[in-house]
Amino acid sequence: MKLQFEKSGQIKKKRKSFSVRWHEFLDKIGKHFSRLFVGRLQNAREVRLWVVEWVLLVVVVFLFAIVQIFWYSDAYETDAFVAGGDYSEAALGKVNSMNPLYATTSSEKVLSKLLFANLFSPDTSGHQKGELAKSATMDETGKIWTVTLRDNLLWSDGEPITADDIIFTVGLISNSSAKTTISSDFSRVKLEKVDDKTVRFTLPSVYLEFKDSLEFPLVPSHLLKDVNPALVYENSFSMQPVGSGPFVLNALQSSTTGESNMQTIYLNRNGNYYLSDAMLYSFTLKTYENTDDIIAAMKANDVRATAELGAESAGQLPASIGERTSLINGGVFAFINTKSDVLNKVKIRQAIQQGVDIKKVRGEELNDLLALDYPILEDQMELTMPELPKHDTEAAKKLLTESELKYDGDALVDANGERVHITVAVAKRDTITGVAERFTDQLKKLGFEVTLSVFDESRVSEDFFATVVRPRDYDILIYEVDMGVSADPFVYYSSTQASGSGWNFSNYGNVLVDDALLSAHNTVNVGQKKTKYEAFLRHWVSDVPAIGIYRSSLRYYYAQNTKIYDEDAKLTDALDRFANVRYWASEKRTVNMTP
Repeated sequence: MKLQFEKSGQIKKKRKSFSVRWHEFLDKIGKHFSRLFVGRLQNAREVRLWVVEWVLLVVVVFLFAIVQIFWYSDAYETDAFVAGGDYSEAALGKVNSMNPLYATTSSEKVLSKLLFANLFSPDTSGHQKGELAKSATMDETGKIWTVTLRDNLLWSDGEPITADDIIFTVGLISNSSAKTTISSDFSRVKLEKVDDKTVRFTLPSVYLEFKDSLEFPLVPSHLLKDVNPALVYENSFSMQPVGSGPFVLNALQSSTTGESNMQTIYLNRNGNYYLSDAMLYSFTLKTYENTDDIIAAMKANDVRATAELGAESAGQLPASIGERTSLINGGVFAFINTKSDVLNKVKIRQAIQQGVDIKKVRGEELNDLLALDYPILEDQMELTMPELPKHDTEAAKKLLTESELKYDGDALVDANGERVHITVAVAKRDTITGVAERFTDQLKKLGFEVTLSVFDESRVSEDFFATVVRPRDYDILIYEVDMGVSADPFVYYSSTQASGSGWNFSNYGNVLVDDALLSAHNTVNVGQKKTKYEAFLRHWVSDVPAIGIYRSSLRYYYAQNTKIYDEDAKLTDALDRFANVRYWASEKRTVNMTP
């Protein structure tokens, strides 16, 4: 580079021309391009192969995941019961009233559980649990019980459920002119309203199992308080009920097929129910006059379930119908009318007790598990049971002749030479009817002339309970009774219950028994209670007001694609199957499993 000297004495660079600088710039660009791009083309080819390999690997993994999802989709999904749908059940007997205080037929009893909640009811573990009642507490004397309702309880019409409803309902149950079918006895109980949710019950004596007496439904005082108690049954409420249970009445439809009359009662779930909404959107109850019609309905898929059929019906049902059997706290007894002209003498009753071969009466279909000898169950209370007399026909006939009867050949006659006649009453059902027929055969072998009155299922409500059971129009009644959660035979054998409104079907009266049963009520000492019940049982065996035949069981037939009560649920009576009815379901849907 040439240097030039300025006049100022400074040295100055000689500037390059523009064209020179431009060529130098292009030359540098070319060198950088050649070094940074052209020189690395080989590297790019290698990187491109590596990228393609990774992309292909990702695609393969993705496709494999998709295939796996489809291949194992069953493992991630399951069929589960969901809310919605309808459930239908068949029951026997016409619905004459939906007022739960008057339920007599199976149909009416089912409706009472679906439309109304009780103060207390057994849960699926077999223990008493508050439904509408939040608590029932006993004071230190054992005579005063305070019952408190849950918060925010509503009737299905939106009106609040209050202490007034408890007082009104107990008043109806205690009023003889109302003629309710509730077995609880409040005739000597004083009630006092503490506040809108609390009622105080003052008992005449100590009763530790008083909560068992609170197993009844409430009816609304705001609708019935102005109705004469004797006219409550006939009130429009009986067919237009306002309830507190998981369902409400939607409609009732009656129809006739041939000679059979049928009712269809449509229920919707109750939005005011104190617990969560039922999974079922609706429940349909269909009533039938006899079991043959129910079997036909099950075959035609007109109904999903029934609790009205015995073991002998199982073979007539479709393969899609499942069966669930549960022992319950109930039993079938031969109640002997101790005020009957024929059976008012204890020796004649003892002769029947000893002369009837109870094993043959039970028949082959009733195994030892179902045998029932006493009016208190072993799982209710552990007691020393008195020995029952062994079957002995000759000893029985001797007792009969000692009671001023005699034999004319094989026929038993009275002092006037007239045949000794016994009437046996029973409501027609699969198992119980066969039992009654065999019991009648055993009586005939002892020489009695016997008339067996079998009341057809369709007449049970209209005739049997009202015209036979209440007025005790029989010599012997073959009948199934609820034995309750706790041991308490008071209601069936206390003389205070021998009236038409009571449940002493034997018209039994013994002052020693009355004292033993009342004392068992009044004591808080478990040992003393056992002693009193053992004393009662000795009198029961000796006086023979009834003969135990078999323990009750619920045999429930149902469509297998439905969800019902749990198989291991402990039930005290057949209606306890509805204790968790809000979880029953009839619709399934495929859903994803959650971790």
